[in-house]
Amino acid sequence: MKNALLRPAMIVLPLVVGALLPQAATLSFLIRWLLVGMLFMVCLQLEIRELKPRSCHWTILAVNVVIGLAGYFLFRLLGYRELALVAFFTGITPTATAAPVIMNFLQGNVGFVVSGFVVTNVGVSLALAVLIPLTVGDFSPDFFLKVLENLLVIMVLPLILASIVRRLHPPAAQWPKRFRMLTLSVWSLLLFIVAAAAAKFLRGNTDLSFLSVAAIAGISAALCAINFTVGKFIVPKEFCREGSQTLGQKNTMLTLYLAMTFASPLAALGPTFYAIFHNLWNACQLFAFDRHRNGK
Repeated sequence: MKNALLRPAMIVLPLVVGALLPQAATLSFLIRWLLVGMLFMVCLQLEIRELKPRSCHWTILAVNVVIGLAGYFLFRLLGYRELALVAFFTGITPTATAAPVIMNFLQGNVGFVVSGFVVTNVGVSLALAVLIPLTVGDFSPDFFLKVLENLLVIMVLPLILASIVRRLHPPAAQWPKRFRMLTLSVWSLLLFIVAAAAAKFLRGNTDLSFLSVAAIAGISAALCAINFTVGKFIVPKEFCREGSQTLGQKNTMLTLYLAMTFASPLAALGPTFYAIFHNLWNACQLFAFDRHRNGK
């Protein structure tokens, strides 16, 4: 039972402790570089020639972008600009860097999720370079270049670094497997900082109505349920679990950072709540899987 509780606890406890320690929001500057570190570890195990995107991976990418834009236009038509940005940044978020890690823990097809991670993160990043200026309402060349610069640092830098390290030290390709718990620990630290930042924002904005926060949480919960469910049905049956994870588990740290940088802290609450919901779902998955395996 201890093993069944360990990994879920590394997801739930950071969220709880972070919510109780809003002072830790001062560590928010680490989010960018912790993201780079996690993506570096994922890229170490990438062999470009071994990546075999299937047609369903492109379907996942298309659905990923459509869900983000659909949410944005729906709330803009209803006259809620802030909620439109919440739905956009939350819905368009690509596959999480930790999704292959979770699929490895669940003993699924990691290669499928890694391919989905690469396709969605590259595709969504290219789309965001254009869509963020359009949705935020600032399509100046300087703003576009600033968005592009941030995406290049977060998405391209770790890929280049990983390629260099693999070439200079080939055994580094085994680091992700050897240090899986370290990767999960970094993920836990990210969750702790995000929860603290959200708590600080909510405590510092007492004029923010409960209904506004509830609406943002509701949008995030609905998108989470939609993604994990739709992901099952847009892939071949034998990959339904992998499809669900690829579309459902999102790189919320990326869009949270982008929302805070280019939109508003309120818009960043969408990915923050989504991080809570999809990690709670992951915790339940891991608990059920470990309990079933240990029971055999």
